[in-house]
Amino acid sequence: MSAGAPVWKVASVWAARLLTGAVFILSGWAKAVDPRGFVYKIGEYLAVWGIDRLIPYELVILGAVVLSVVELTIGVLLATGCLRRSTPICGLVMMLFMLPLTVYIAVADPVADCGCFGDLLVISNTATMLKNVALTALLVLCLVWHKAARPLYRPGLQWLVIALSCVYGLVLAVIGWQFQPVADFRPYGVGKTLVADDGTSGAERYVYEKNGERREYTLDMLPDSTWTFVERAGGASEATREGLAVFDGDDEVTDELFDPSEKGEMLVLAVVEPGLNNLMRTRMANEIYEYATEHGIAMIGLVAASGDSFDRWVEMARPEYDVYSASDTSLKELVRGATGLVFMRDGHVVWKRNFATISPDLLSRPDPFGSVTVVDDGRVAWWLAGAFVAGMLVLYALSALTRMKLRPKRLWPRKQKEA
Repeated sequence: MSAGAPVWKVASVWAARLLTGAVFILSGWAKAVDPRGFVYKIGEYLAVWGIDRLIPYELVILGAVVLSVVELTIGVLLATGCLRRSTPICGLVMMLFMLPLTVYIAVADPVADCGCFGDLLVISNTATMLKNVALTALLVLCLVWHKAARPLYRPGLQWLVIALSCVYGLVLAVIGWQFQPVADFRPYGVGKTLVADDGTSGAERYVYEKNGERREYTLDMLPDSTWTFVERAGGASEATREGLAVFDGDDEVTDELFDPSEKGEMLVLAVVEPGLNNLMRTRMANEIYEYATEHGIAMIGLVAASGDSFDRWVEMARPEYDVYSASDTSLKELVRGATGLVFMRDGHVVWKRNFATISPDLLSRPDPFGSVTVVDDGRVAWWLAGAFVAGMLVLYALSALTRMKLRPKRLWPRKQKEA
C-alpha cells in the first residue's frame, strides 16, 4: 500500500483491477483457446463491411492470435497490478476501438453476437456495449488512482509475468489451431452425440440477402450464388440448435447415421472447406476407410456443399466411403480445421482432430484410433492452466523474497574508530 493512501481507495483500486482483469482474461482466453472460431467471427464482420476479400487470410489469422494473446496478457497485468500505469492505458487504447465498435453493433445489429467470449459465453450486442462502457470507467479509475496500491510483483519481475502470460496464450492458440481447442464449448464435444436429445435433428435455417431483401432457407433449398449468406436464422428450436442436419440429396438422414442406440465404432470425415487446396490427403482418407472396413468400423464423409458443388467435390476427391451433405456452419461447430476426422463409439464422440495433423503412420500402429491423443476433453486445458498458475506463484515467491531485507547479523561488533 502506498504511504498515506486510505484503505477505501486501495480497496477500490484492487476491486477495479480484479474485475477488469477477470473480464480481459476470460475474453482473451476464450479467443486464444479457439483461434479458428475467432477467425470465423472476424470473417463475419469483414463480410458485413464488404472487405472480406481485400484482407489476406493470413493477416486475419495473425490478427486473431495477437489480439487474443494481448487481451489475455493485459488481463493478467491488470489483475496483478503490474505496470500499474501503462496497463490501464493499454486497456483504454483497446477500448477506444472496441467501445465505438460495440455501440455500432448494438445499434445496427450486423452480426448475431459480438464473439467477445467465443463460444464460452454468448451475450447480446446491447449487453456487450454496456460491458465495455463499464470496463472503460473502471480502467479510468485504475489509471487515475494507479499509485494507491502497489503491484503484487516487483518491477524487475513484471516482465517475466508478461512473458509467461504471452507464452501461455500462444501455446493455447497453437494447440487450438493445429489440433482442436483444448476446451470445447461447442455442441458436439467429447462424449456427446451428433443428434438432438429428443432424437430429432430438425432442419437448420439460414438467412440470405439479395438487393436488401432477406429470406430464410433450409439446407436442401439454398438459393443460387447471387444471394449472400448473412447468418443462421434465429429463433430455432433447441433440437435445431443441438442437432446436426445431414442430407443424402433431398432426404435428411441424420438420425439414421448417428443413432445413439446403435452400438459400434464410426469415423466421420468432416470436409468444412471443400476447395481444391484441401484435396491433398484424400488418398489417405481412402486408406483409412479400407483399414476401418477390415476392422468392422464404419466411415462416412460430411461435405459442406450441396448440389453441383457437392458433385464436383465427389468427382475430384473420389471417396470410396459414402458421403453426405451438411452446412458449413454445422461442420465448423463439429470440428475445427479445413477437414476434420471424428472418431465415435456407440453414437458418442470419442475424439476429434484436424485431419492435417493425423500422422501418416497412424495405420501402422497396433491400435491406431485408440492411440490418437485427445486434446479437447478438458485435461490438457487444466494441465496448461496449472502450469501457468504454478509459474505465477513461483514469480510471486521470488518477488516476496526480494522484498525481505534479510541481512546476516555480525558475529562481532564493528571496531570503533579512535578519536
